[in-house]
Amino acid sequence: MTDFEEQLIMSPKPSFEQLVEGTQFMIGMVQSDSGTEWSQKIPKFEDFLRIGDEASRMLQE
Repeated sequence: MTDFEEQLIMSPKPSFEQLVEGTQFMIGMVQSDSGTEWSQKIPKFEDFLRIGDEASRMLQE
């Protein structure tokens, strides 16, 4: 193993169910006729990426 490979942090592989859920979520985010405004979709997307709290804190600062 090289030094670079030793420094890598391996993330757990998602399950099939997590992949399907993520795919369905992303399809819902890009559908133009869903009637939901982007301002309502952004918090859901931040939560999906697990950056919602950090993004909110950055906006408040």
